[in-house]
Amino acid sequence: MTARAPASKQPATRAVGIDLGTSNSVVAVIDRDGAPRILTTAEGSTTLPSIVWFSPDGPVVGEPARAGLDHSPDITVFGAKRLLGRRFDHPEIKKLSRILPYQLIEAPNGDTWIELAPGRSISPEEACALVLRELRRMAEAHFGAPVTRAVITIPAWYDAAQRQATKDAAHIAGLQTLRLLSEPTAAAFGHGAHRGHNCKYLVCDLGGGTFDVAAVDVEAGIFEVLATTGDSFLGGDDIDRAIVENLVRDVRHARGFDISTDAVAIERLRIAAQAAKHELSGVAAAKVAIPELAQLPSGKAVEYGKLVRRDEVELWAAPLLRRLEGPMRDALKRAGRAKGDVQEVLLVGGMTRMPAVRREIARVVGREPRVIENPEEVVAVGAALEVARLEGAIEGVLLIDVAARGLAVSMAGGECEAVIAQSAVVPTREHRVFATRVDDQPRIEFDVWEGESADPSRNRHLGRYAILDLPPAPAGDVLVLVELTLDTDGTVRLGASELVSGERLQLEQLFHAGLPRADVSRLARQLAEAP
Repeated sequence: MTARAPASKQPATRAVGIDLGTSNSVVAVIDRDGAPRILTTAEGSTTLPSIVWFSPDGPVVGEPARAGLDHSPDITVFGAKRLLGRRFDHPEIKKLSRILPYQLIEAPNGDTWIELAPGRSISPEEACALVLRELRRMAEAHFGAPVTRAVITIPAWYDAAQRQATKDAAHIAGLQTLRLLSEPTAAAFGHGAHRGHNCKYLVCDLGGGTFDVAAVDVEAGIFEVLATTGDSFLGGDDIDRAIVENLVRDVRHARGFDISTDAVAIERLRIAAQAAKHELSGVAAAKVAIPELAQLPSGKAVEYGKLVRRDEVELWAAPLLRRLEGPMRDALKRAGRAKGDVQEVLLVGGMTRMPAVRREIARVVGREPRVIENPEEVVAVGAALEVARLEGAIEGVLLIDVAARGLAVSMAGGECEAVIAQSAVVPTREHRVFATRVDDQPRIEFDVWEGESADPSRNRHLGRYAILDLPPAPAGDVLVLVELTLDTDGTVRLGASELVSGERLQLEQLFHAGLPRADVSRLARQLAEAP
C-alpha cells in the first residue's frame, strides 16, 4: 500500500510515525515513492527495545541497554510507558512496585516516578523521551535532515493524563505531536482497511503492556471508530511475570533456595522466560537455560535449565487470557453490535502471535481472526500514513474518532456532573455555567474528572481550577461559562468567560497530574543540549 508521493519540494523539517511501545518501539516514514518504510536501528532491527540504562557514562537506549539488565537492573528502566500518567496509589502500580527491579517512588503531586539513586529520580516522561529521541535520531539519519514532528500512537484506552504525559515526553524529546492516534485505529489504517471494501472491523491490539479493542467501520473512505475499550494493565509483560513466578517456584523446589528477592536473578529469569514464550508460539516445547542464574554464599554460580511446554505456559497465563473477553464484549456493546455483525477481526501487537491468545479471541467473537504478517510494525505504518494524510499526500480518507472516557465537573466536593459523554465524536466542546454563591465572591473553584460516575471516587481526578478576579456582586449575579474541549488527541483544554459580557476570565490550575509546563520546557532544553 502506498501514499501519493509527496511534492518534490520537501519541508524544512520532516515528520514521522512513531509507535512508542511498552516493550519495543518503531518509527516509520513515507518514502519518496509514497511507500511506508520501517526504519532500522544501528543493529539492523526494525524494533527498538524500549529500555534505558542509566550507565555511569550516560543514558544508553535500545539493544545496548540490555547490558544494564544483566548487571544493573536497578538503574535500567523498561516498561516506562506503563507508568505514564499513573498515580502512585493506583493498585496496579503498587503491584508493579513489588516486582520491578528498579524502585518506584511517589512524586510530590502523587504521580509515579523512578528512583535511580538516593536523591536522584526521574519521571516516566523523561525515560520515554530518551526512547523517542533515539527514534528521532534514526529518522534524521535516514533523511539527512532535522525531524521535529511526529504522529505518535497510544493505547486507545489511555486516559487524558496518560495522553498528556505522552505529549510531554515527545516535547522533551524535541518532537511536536501532530496527533496522538489510537493504536487499533493506526493498525487498521496501516493494514490498508481504508482502501478495501466496506467492512465492520473489530481490532484487537495486545502488546507488551496493554490490551486495546476498537470497533471500526470503513465505508467509502470514511474511517469511523465507533467505540474503544481496553485493559491498561494486560500485556506480554504480565504473561512474562506469570512464567517467572512459576519458574521461581521450580527453582525453589528443584534447587532448594529462594531467588525471589535477587533482582539480578529475577531479571535473568525474565529475559529467558520471554525468549521461551516467543519460541513457544511456533513449537510445543522450549528450553529455558541460564548458565549463571545466581551465586551461592560460597561464590559458586548456579546454573538453571528447564524444558517448558506450551500447554504449561497457557495454564499459567489462563487467568490473564480470560481478561481478554471483557473489553471485546464491552466494545461491541458500546458500538451497538452483535458479534455476528463483525465482518473481520484484526490482530495487532506481538502477543497476538501466541496461539492461546488467537484461540481466545476467536472463541469470544465467534470467527477466526485475520493474522497480520507484521503485527509489531503495522501500528507505526499507520502512524506514518496519518502523517501523509495530514500533509495532503493521502486524499479521500476521513478519520472519525471517539472519546474513550467521558468528562465531568464538580464543585465544593459535590457530585460529578457529566459534561462530555463517553464515545462522543472528537474533537468536541461543551460548557457548564457556574454562579457565585456568596456576595462579592472573588473566585470560583471546580474540579475536572474523567469518568462517567456521579461519585468522584470512581472517576480519575484530572485537576482543580480557580476562576479568578470575579467582579463584586450579590450572590448569584455573576455567571461564569466554563468551556471544556476534548481535542482530536483526547487531551483536555479549558476556558472561562463571564456569561453576560463574554469577557474572558483568568483560569488558574491549582492541581494537576503530570509534569508542570515549566518543567517540560526545562527538560526539553536540557535534553537538546545533552550529547
